[in-house]
Order: sequence, then C-alpha cells, then structure tokens
Amino acid sequence: MSGTARGIRVVVSGDVPDARLREVLRDAQTAGRRVRQVWGRSVLTGTTRIDVPADEEGFRRHGGSVEPGAQIAATTTADDRVVLAPSLFTDVTSQGRVVVLTHELTHVALHQAASVDIRRWVVEGAAEFTAYRATRLGLARLAPQLAAAVRAGRVPAGPPSDARFRSAPQAAYQEAYAWCAFLVDRFGLERFTDFVRSAAPTAGADDFAATFGASVASQRGPFGAFLRARVGVETAASRPGG
Repeated sequence: MSGTARGIRVVVSGDVPDARLREVLRDAQTAGRRVRQVWGRSVLTGTTRIDVPADEEGFRRHGGSVEPGAQIAATTTADDRVVLAPSLFTDVTSQGRVVVLTHELTHVALHQAASVDIRRWVVEGAAEFTAYRATRLGLARLAPQLAAAVRAGRVPAGPPSDARFRSAPQAAYQEAYAWCAFLVDRFGLERFTDFVRSAAPTAGADDFAATFGASVASQRGPFGAFLRARVGVETAASRPGG
C-alpha cells in the first residue's frame, strides 16, 4: 500500500494500519516545509520515498540500521530513501515524529547519507539543528546530557569528534546540535548553511576558517559562554559585583 502527496511517496509493508499511511504523509509534508525554511525552496524538489515497515526485521530489510547504544527511529539510505522504525510509532509523540522526519529529510535534501567521509558533527548537527529549529524549545530541554555537563563545569571546547559518536552517540548528537546552533547564533544562518553545503570530506580548519573567518579553537570561549547562557549557568562575571 502506498500514497503520494506533494513530492512525498509513502510505502507501507506488512501489517501496518491504513491510518499510518495518512499520518506519515501529513507529518512528512510538515517536515518538508521545515527543511525548506532552512535550506531553501530548491531542495526536495523531486519525489522522496519513505518506507514504513511493520516490524524490526522489515526495518533492517528495507535498509534501516541500528548503531550500538543508539535509539534509531529512522534511517536515511544512500539512495535517499527514508526508512521508519516501528518504534517511531510506539515510543515517540506526534510532535516527535515530525522532528524525526525533519532530521531525515534534511539528510535527503543535502544528500548526506552518501557523504560518508564528511565529519559526523557536520552531517548530524545540521540535521538536528533543522529538526529542532521550529520547536523553539530551549537547549536544556533538547540537550539534557549536555546541559547537565555544562552545569557541572564540563563545557565542550568545540564540536564532537567522530569517535565521540561511536563511544557516546546520544551525547555526541546533543553536542553537535549545540555547536551548530551556536554557529548560527554567532555567524548567521546563511554562513552556516554555506559551510554545510560546501563541507569537504574532513571539514577541516581551512574550510571552517574560509567560511567563518575564525578558527574552531578561537570559538572555545564564545561557545562556552553561549552554552552557559542557554543553560542558565551563572558565572562570576555575571554576578552583581563580579
């Protein structure tokens, strides 16, 4: 069973309720609008396929993948298909489903699933930023592990490494989101999207400096101040008489 509307084709397989097809079509259209608000109207102009299997076996068979230690609600494949895990409909709220679809459609819009050599913080941070931007929720709600670390005085110096995504994926996603939100706050959305679109496989120092006119290392202080302000951590300098 399948349905298509406004460039989104949803294909369900197995014992999936008919209502789920309509639900995914509706939520995907909302997600697509949110992606275009960040990345422009020139993205997602073709037809994007979303596979909705009935069970975990079907999820894997359609190309869904599971990373150790991570809760995977959806996957974008190298051929720009989005595959939704059954847990998306049992463990995630309706608002959360739009966030997940926005994240995955960002990967489709930027063809990031095939960009395996680009730094993970660029790929996942861009998708997380896009997904959360319309929610208008605060950093402490969106990145609770990071917020707790900042309150404890453990402030990241910059974006998470690729190794961080392997060892602590949940924390890495939160740190990547926060770093990208910081870049947008400090340098503006246009420069951020230009950087992500043109990121070389290593997204190294030269690429970063060429776009932002600054090194990653030089942003450690401003990034820390951004995090403390968003989390609500009072510093000595911010106290009366400090």
